[in-house]
Amino acid sequence: MKRILTLSLVLVVLFGSILPAEIGWAFTVQGSGLPITAPSALLIDAATRKVIYAKAPHLRRAPASTTKIMTALVILDHMQLDRTVTIPGWVKTIEPSKVYLRSGEKYLARDLLHAALISSANDAAEVLGVTAAGSRKQFAQWMNEKARRVGCKNTRFANASGLPPGPQYSSAYDLALIMNEAQKSAFIVDSLSRRYHVIKSLTGRKIHLRNHNRLLWRSNRSIIGKTGWTRKGRHCFVGRIKWKGREVLVSLLGSHRLWHDLTVLLEYQFGVAIYKIQKNKKRWSGVQTREIQKALSRAGFSPGAQDGKFGPRTVREVELFQKKHRLAADGILGKQTCRELVRYGLRQSYCR
Repeated sequence: MKRILTLSLVLVVLFGSILPAEIGWAFTVQGSGLPITAPSALLIDAATRKVIYAKAPHLRRAPASTTKIMTALVILDHMQLDRTVTIPGWVKTIEPSKVYLRSGEKYLARDLLHAALISSANDAAEVLGVTAAGSRKQFAQWMNEKARRVGCKNTRFANASGLPPGPQYSSAYDLALIMNEAQKSAFIVDSLSRRYHVIKSLTGRKIHLRNHNRLLWRSNRSIIGKTGWTRKGRHCFVGRIKWKGREVLVSLLGSHRLWHDLTVLLEYQFGVAIYKIQKNKKRWSGVQTREIQKALSRAGFSPGAQDGKFGPRTVREVELFQKKHRLAADGILGKQTCRELVRYGLRQSYCR
């Protein structure tokens, strides 16, 4: 129990002394208790600028295709979206993922930017960068200048796609700063929100795009963001979550189980951490859980249907019960909480 309590207590710290967004967010304490595989992660309340959860947020790691958020910002600064872009011959040398643009084809810049953001098309991103700046090197310089302007201190871009090689790195903290800037763009938000989209060359060839962000299908929350993957960088993500009037920026780098990690972070942020549910389910059977729910109801709490399922609502009511009885309010029903519930009809034998 002591070990569980220690784990829970390090999960979240809300910070004061928040600096304006353009020069970053100030905090000194980091947490590392959530069961996520990413070595670096960050959750920030977009409205209050308070850091909710941080795990090695300044650690420099390969950003992979999350780079394309900065690419989009720079393109919007330097290129009209209705500009016609001719695809160069070198496009065939770009590594996947890509949409297989063909030499000599012409597209509007807006459609290539959709391809880069929705389908993470490396070929579209590289063509846009070189067309806008004249060279990869110059475009990377623009990217790095933009990164400094939004407050990044541990970021260096080498190209528009995020592909290796090149001395390219960022941090979860810096990516959140970049996403905070990106969410101000209606075009970027709209593009990242699309599950599917179709672009056309000026001669009519259609390319069907499918978003790499699986959470657009898996969650009832509004979750926009950009995924990334390279062998060195592993799985990466930066995005924004909106739910019930609240907005949170999320970023993580180096994940081995991206969708698991993101789900843990989202459930933690918006109510109940998955690990709390799992801990309770491992300890309590369905029959026992039903008796716990009955005891909570007799104590004046509302665990919902007394169905023997230790879900988010039951966990929340356990936390409230613990708080009322001056126990560690971690939502995990251990011996001490069990003994308090005995006063409301729970069997003493359950608490052994």
